[in-house]
Amino acid sequence: MDKRQTETDDPAGSIVRRITPMIPPLLLAGVILTLGACGGTSSSEEETSTDQTGSGETSSKTGGGRIPPAEITGATVLFTPSQDSGISGVATLTETENGVEVKLNMRNLPDQTGTEHLAHLHEGGTCADDRAGNGAPIRYPLGSVATTQDGTGASTTVIPNLTIAQLFSEAPKYINVHAEQTGDEVPPGISCADLSTTTGGD
Repeated sequence: MDKRQTETDDPAGSIVRRITPMIPPLLLAGVILTLGACGGTSSSEEETSTDQTGSGETSSKTGGGRIPPAEITGATVLFTPSQDSGISGVATLTETENGVEVKLNMRNLPDQTGTEHLAHLHEGGTCADDRAGNGAPIRYPLGSVATTQDGTGASTTVIPNLTIAQLFSEAPKYINVHAEQTGDEVPPGISCADLSTTTGGD
């Protein structure tokens, strides 16, 4: 039988015979493309990782991680209760043209409205030291916190000739809010906040 006549009589078979020799090269091309795609993904991942590392470094310098003291322009530190007082709060430290502004905002003050609580910034120790009876000397006196009707209290103090970088450098420091004063001596602390460069700054 003539070959041309067979292909005419069976067009489907002819197409199969023509395509079959092409399958191995197509499979090989598919494998090559797949390997190439995997290699591209790996490179992309490496580039992404590098970018993320670079961003992390930039972030740490602008407040994303441990902030170098020289770059701090503001910080917020949290008060935790001392002597099971239940009193907490926030201290906001902001560098201004006139010095460092220290704002205290306290909560859960249990005493009568108008009661004043001394507040100081201590240098040379931590809240743990103070609570153990080894309080550090007062470096900067702060405005007293007066109890309001809802148990909150606030004060604002500007410490002149000081920068945030100076405040967060050298010896450890902490802010202490004291119990109501009833005599000549400074009463014990009822809420304390350590100054730390790990706190965020703007």
